[in-house]
Amino acid sequence: MTSEVFSKESAVKSAAERPGPRKIQPMDWVMLASLSVIIGIFVYTSKFTREYSVNVVSVGLECPYQTYTRYTATGTVIAKRRADVVAKVPGQLMEFTVEDGGMVEKGQVIARLESADALARRDQAEARHRLAIAGLEQAREELAEGRFNLARYKKLLEMGSVSRSEYKYAEAVHRKAVSALDAAEALVKAEAAAMKSAEIALDNTQVRAPFSGMILKFNADIGDMAALPGPAGSTDSSIATVADVSVLSVEVEVPESVIGEIRHGQSCVVDLEGLPGVHFTGEVTAAPLPGERARHQPLVRVRIIEGDPRIRPDMAARVAFLSRPLSAGDDIPRILVHSSVIVTGQGEPAVYLVRDERAVLRSVRIGARFHDRVEILGGVSVGDRLIANPPKGMKNGSRLVL
Repeated sequence: MTSEVFSKESAVKSAAERPGPRKIQPMDWVMLASLSVIIGIFVYTSKFTREYSVNVVSVGLECPYQTYTRYTATGTVIAKRRADVVAKVPGQLMEFTVEDGGMVEKGQVIARLESADALARRDQAEARHRLAIAGLEQAREELAEGRFNLARYKKLLEMGSVSRSEYKYAEAVHRKAVSALDAAEALVKAEAAAMKSAEIALDNTQVRAPFSGMILKFNADIGDMAALPGPAGSTDSSIATVADVSVLSVEVEVPESVIGEIRHGQSCVVDLEGLPGVHFTGEVTAAPLPGERARHQPLVRVRIIEGDPRIRPDMAARVAFLSRPLSAGDDIPRILVHSSVIVTGQGEPAVYLVRDERAVLRSVRIGARFHDRVEILGGVSVGDRLIANPPKGMKNGSRLVL
């Protein structure tokens, strides 16, 4: 009985001495706020202040054909044929009838020499020729008269009205008229030949184009004395250089290590110095066979398919040998980037731009794909810097080590 009472009292006393729920003190709030700040700083530091070492590429314009170019080489534009034009006769150069770089037809006069003497000789030859023709007409009349008299004297001789000696005289006059006519005809031919020679000499004072083409340059000035052609291969007497530009090609040297990648008919793109941004299509028309021994580096000839008056022989050119025929639009510059800059885990294509040493995530519109290149239709501009192969964990605003 006593023990039960004692147990109840002990239980009541223990319950009375047990402390109630502890109230949150102001210091607890301070500690909680400090902990939140520390966690926030940690999260911000881990996400936004971590520095990433990255590879940066610049955005530029590129033609799609460059993605399937096998080899490029430099060379020189050559014409189908070219010639140094010289005068046929010596004389002083008086006039150019075309401009440097102008187009000419075969036989067209491109320069004139002093021609007063040649003109005078031609006029003199014409006068002699006209005089010879007049003499021929007189000889014909005299022969006609001699023939008539001979026939008349023959009848009179048969009638006994004239003596035989008179008839013989008439025959002599006739023979003389025949000879005079022969001489007059020969003189006309001789004077005609002399006149033709004088006309040729006069025409030779005009320098003509040997074939249709372009005047590449003039090698003399007005007032210079044109000399007769010198030894074969000499250009000292050249007045102008003409090139047949109906077919233009580019000759390039290629190493033997790549000659096996070049074949007859292969498609090419030709870029010319002095015509930036203009691309011309071409095809290989001459190439050495693989393994063919050459004293120097093998020469490859590429014909330029399009005709353009701006293309001139001797222009420097760069030829891109393609692995397949050129498609429409493949020579038009576009914004092409390497596929390694595209980020696809954000729901839509995006790239990381570099802005003030931070990564800026930017959505982009993607166009056609060319091997390892991707066309960007919108979202970036030429000159922007993009991050290739963005590191794992990079976020919008991440700091960069460039």
